[in-house]
Amino acid sequence: MARYLLHLFGLCFLYLTSLRLMHGAPAVPTKEMIDFMRRFGYLEKGPTQAEALYSGEAIIDAIKHVQKFGALPQTGVLDRRTIELMSAPRCGVVDVMQHDQSLRHRRYVIGSESWRKRRITYFIANWSSKVGEDAVAKFMAKAFGEWSKYSKLRFVRVYDPSADIIVGFGSGHHGDNYPFDGPGNVLAHAFYPYEMNAYGGDVHFDEDENWKENSTHLSEGVDFYSVAIHELGHSLGLAHSPVYSSLMFPYYKGIAQGTLDYDDILAMYQLYIQNPHITDEPDWMYTTEASTTVDEYGTVTPAVPRLPDLDSEPHYPEPDPLPTSTPALSSTTEVYDIPITFVGDYETVDDHISRHHAQSPPPTSVTMPPEDRPPAAIPSYLPVPDICSGSFDAIGLLRGEIFIFKGAYLWRLTEKYRIKTGYPVRIWQVFRGFPKTVSHIDAVYERLDDNAIVLFSGRFYWVFDALNFLHPEVRPLTDFGLPEELRRIDAALVWPKNNKTYLFAGDRFWRYNDTAGEMDEGYPSSMDRWFGIPNNIDAATAVASGKTYFFKGNYYWLYNNERVRPERGYPRRTGNIWLGCR
Repeated sequence: MARYLLHLFGLCFLYLTSLRLMHGAPAVPTKEMIDFMRRFGYLEKGPTQAEALYSGEAIIDAIKHVQKFGALPQTGVLDRRTIELMSAPRCGVVDVMQHDQSLRHRRYVIGSESWRKRRITYFIANWSSKVGEDAVAKFMAKAFGEWSKYSKLRFVRVYDPSADIIVGFGSGHHGDNYPFDGPGNVLAHAFYPYEMNAYGGDVHFDEDENWKENSTHLSEGVDFYSVAIHELGHSLGLAHSPVYSSLMFPYYKGIAQGTLDYDDILAMYQLYIQNPHITDEPDWMYTTEASTTVDEYGTVTPAVPRLPDLDSEPHYPEPDPLPTSTPALSSTTEVYDIPITFVGDYETVDDHISRHHAQSPPPTSVTMPPEDRPPAAIPSYLPVPDICSGSFDAIGLLRGEIFIFKGAYLWRLTEKYRIKTGYPVRIWQVFRGFPKTVSHIDAVYERLDDNAIVLFSGRFYWVFDALNFLHPEVRPLTDFGLPEELRRIDAALVWPKNNKTYLFAGDRFWRYNDTAGEMDEGYPSSMDRWFGIPNNIDAATAVASGKTYFFKGNYYWLYNNERVRPERGYPRRTGNIWLGCR
């Protein structure tokens, strides 16, 4: 046996050494790297720590999985970024559950069974002096509130250690056989519902970390809320997800994300909305309040349970490599020009949504006249338009964020109107199922009554409902009461002054009542009524603050909704001021 193990280790060493020579990167894992892969489930734990127990193929496969859960290119080679990833700040829960590979068939990952009840109690056993009791209580309640929005669960803070979930801080060996490792690397860990008996649902934070409130950079400290909301996902039954935008991504991303991603929401939908084994439905589930509330005792009561509403995030695997904002990488991280592609190793959330809509009757089909039909296909590669030159095709406030459309691409903006990392992307990469033959969008808006998103191109439009499920048939502009001869609209806008929908084309505009499903009387009307705004605009939108903007060429107008005229000093240059182009 000893001779066999020695031979096996020799083959493994030669195989990995050959990879090192081919790729110019260190390829032989150290004992610490093997320990990392064993600890987080990438390698099975045998009776001994001997590296010789693992074949070269097993090591390569494990490295690929490490890279997958770190949003890195899955090369199987221990390059610099992969080595850095293994020491990056992260959650202490395993990534790959060796005992049940069937749990990893979806992009969102269910780690265990759900709670068998809807009223969940939690007890804050202690707190870090670095943030204090009040801050810990506040941010835990906030984190519970985010998860409650999509789960029908009510979280109640109690002062009794027999609570379902115990929240606490500890250093090193703290009683659960999963000791912390001091500052850095593992920040916290949590237990799934009913796991390890009394530990089920509990959340433990490493007291040795430099915990902070609203810390924006790792050098300033670890943002408590960002870690807490991730760990609570484990407490509710979710495992780690390789999708970078998910809350359940295993590595610390800082303060950048504080709400559930689409995959997290769908996991909650499966665990707690569709679950037939949770039968209790207390009176509070039928409340008509508009939003989740947290009272002075930390009790989190969810709003009327709702199905997932899309954040309009591209729900495809993130482009390689891991975005440079992630603390795991150094400032010299290489940039790869790799397009976003669909990777079919997970059941898509689209399949899950499609089943939800399977009983819906198909809408009436529309036959496009030959002159309006799009080409059978557009090239798989199209040059990215210059967004800094303005001349947008469309712009809209969708799910609380601004999206700009130009050509076959869209850009997503931050709160300060700067382009988010990872954009632009093709339109169909965000709006799943949207025809790839449609080369541009003329106008877009989100309906207030049902939160559906409406996309216009030429004489037709498409509707994505609140689940971002595409109503499968194209519809004509005449559905809005627009004239048959109208070949396109220039812009669409829900005006905050009266919450009516306005459609613009040339020197005319129409006012549409989405709730009634009909055009208001007296329209179309002349664009002269929008004093100071030119004809043939490119785009228009309101923003989250209620301000209204019009765009044409590389200029934009900020419109005073009360005085019904542009503000003084407009128009201004779009690219320079809105997008920060130079």
